[in-house]
Amino acid sequence: MKHGILSAFLFSAVLATASPLQIDDLRVELQSNPVGVGKLPTLGWQLKSTERGVRQSAYQILAATTVEKLKEESSADVWNSQKKKGATSHLVPWGGKGLTNGQKVFWKVKVWDSREQASDWSQPAHFVAGGKKAFTPPTRISGFESSSKELNTLFEESLARLKTRLTNFAEDGSRDLGTGAEVQRSARAMLYHFDALPHLTEWIRLMDESLTKENFFPVQPGSKEVGSVSSDAGVIVNHPVWWMGGDSKLVRKRWENFEKYMMAREALDPKFQGTKWGNVADSEGVPAKYLDLCYLGFTTRLIRELAGPAQQPLNVLRFQDYAARIRVSFENQYLNDDSSLKVKSQTAHLLALRCGVLTREQQKPVISSLISSLKKEGPKVGPVGAYFLPQVLSLTKNQELAVKTLIELDKEQQKTFAGNGVSEWLMGFLAGVDSSANGFEQALIAPRIPSDGSVRWVKAFHVSPRGKLAVEWRQQDDQSLKVEITIPPGVFARIILPAKDGQSITESGKPLKEATGVEQAARTGSSVSMISHSGTYTFLIK
Repeated sequence: MKHGILSAFLFSAVLATASPLQIDDLRVELQSNPVGVGKLPTLGWQLKSTERGVRQSAYQILAATTVEKLKEESSADVWNSQKKKGATSHLVPWGGKGLTNGQKVFWKVKVWDSREQASDWSQPAHFVAGGKKAFTPPTRISGFESSSKELNTLFEESLARLKTRLTNFAEDGSRDLGTGAEVQRSARAMLYHFDALPHLTEWIRLMDESLTKENFFPVQPGSKEVGSVSSDAGVIVNHPVWWMGGDSKLVRKRWENFEKYMMAREALDPKFQGTKWGNVADSEGVPAKYLDLCYLGFTTRLIRELAGPAQQPLNVLRFQDYAARIRVSFENQYLNDDSSLKVKSQTAHLLALRCGVLTREQQKPVISSLISSLKKEGPKVGPVGAYFLPQVLSLTKNQELAVKTLIELDKEQQKTFAGNGVSEWLMGFLAGVDSSANGFEQALIAPRIPSDGSVRWVKAFHVSPRGKLAVEWRQQDDQSLKVEITIPPGVFARIILPAKDGQSITESGKPLKEATGVEQAARTGSSVSMISHSGTYTFLIK
């Protein structure tokens, strides 16, 4: 997960005169025209503009009992917010009249930009308050295509599986979105590619509802069975929901259950040795106790990060202590004197590298051993290893091997990888679209571009809560790299692109120092880091 927080900055250049903002995709409690929302719902909308550096400075919401009453401000009989200063367009709290069960409300919004230029009113949307919550079928919010037909096939197969699970959850009221382990491995992929925030939020609520008297999360909603990995998902899945959705209130609301679960975990295993409990068995060449200890490390790392939005600063220190104790326990049990692993499977290596149980120095021989095994045998992993493998390779600067491994999968291996998060990696690593602040208030665009030519181009987009992010990169015949990036209005972005010493970088044909809306922040021998306002940018590196 990337956590760089962009600071606000000013450009010396004067930005182009902005055309009026356009409003799109009105949402209530993260859904389009939903039924069964709360009595104090949150509202949101997305913004579009063809200009750079455009942002919202104010908004006005009208709500009424009929769509006809929205035509005039004076007839809006449920809410007229008046013009309110603010850049927020996501999770805007309801401020109108109290709502009753079954009440249907129509609403629309208008915004102003920083130059006090007003948009047109949006098209009306509607919602029904109270009653039984109904979920709309998942809507696609992404696109991905590359020069590799093998990667494209993996992507489409992954999305087909995700859509089936989300559709079943939405249409027939099924609580079976998957076991905790399955949801944990696919949550970020769901959020990248579908408007799945309401579905995952409801799944988490059902997990909370099913908390056992011993304070363990079940392996899935409604079950009385517990066990590490799946039960850990009662905490783990909250992280991508918060990071990609931006709602810190959900984390604060659930913090007590997180703590209860972690205390139950500690009572079960007070020395953090790892233990075989619940339904977890040896799998993928990994002993159950090893798997449990690694996932305890993984859960501890994520709950430590969730302590921030939960407004629990003292618990950051508490879980740092947990993490240190887990690393010591792991070292004593599973590392040889040379820091190599005693458990030799590829999945064991991947878990150790991704779950926070190794120091930076201890990681080096484990990475070396993993790379050697992959080059010699190819991938020998099941669902757990398949989820972590491409991430670990990219994070350890082995992007070319990650791509090669996925392109060369046989048909059975393709099924395993397609069902376990590969589309998350394609979007977050190969295309490089991510958030650098929760809810995509700030964006990170950092494509990992293979240097061996195995993928010549990628074209991708993701419709975030703040608007559409798009990336297209292409290795050209003259060995130059062309990258086109679109950032939605009101969003700052950090852009990191590969650039060797001696290569020139231009934006829309101009040197960076002359480009409007973007500034170079840092440059190393292998990359350039930039900060940009919203807008569309075309970079050429040669």
